Amino acid sequence: MATELKFCGMRREADILAANACLPDYIGFVFAAGARRAVSPETARELRAKADPRILAVGVFADQSPAYIADATAKVPLDVIQLHGSESETVVEEIRQCTGKPVWRAFQVTAPAVLTAAAATGADGILLDSGKGSGKTFAWEWLRDFSRPYMLAGGLDTENVGEAIRTLSPRGVDVSSALETDGQKDPEKMRAFAEAVRRADSETER
Repeated sequence: MATELKFCGMRREADILAANACLPDYIGFVFAAGARRAVSPETARELRAKADPRILAVGVFADQSPAYIADATAKVPLDVIQLHGSESETVVEEIRQCTGKPVWRAFQVTAPAVLTAAAATGADGILLDSGKGSGKTFAWEWLRDFSRPYMLAGGLDTENVGEAIRTLSPRGVDVSSALETDGQKDPEKMRAFAEAVRRADSETER
């Protein structure tokens, strides 16, 4: 089974066109207030319309109201909701109900104990990260006995993503910082990262 690929932090038409050339499984739009890569639902809607229809759109939120999330989901439209805040399990369920979309929860893996909460969440999917766009990895050895499928994020780049796939077999990988040059998405880095993921898949029996 191929490793799912998510390019996050889409902000410009050029980002979408470069993503279309690589055909990741997902593109991410950040709506979290104050985030460097944040866009408005209106901008995301314009960009979403230019994306290849085979690519699913993920909305990244952090401690925003279910009503706001539902509105953004309808406007863009989004296929998946990703939560990066301190949302409770009750809020996760409320967001799922009011959007009708699968909900992923992101966990900042600062200690092995975080994985216990990640395994127990009622969210449809989980993303394990080292921080909110920190661009750094965490201790991958903590994941060796972790059985729930997950998206791996945090510090992935063209040089180490192959190792991550071969040793951890994550459901998918999520990348943003490593795709950028001077704060903007770089089409060549996007292409190289996608190729590294697919090369690792071809070398690994999944």
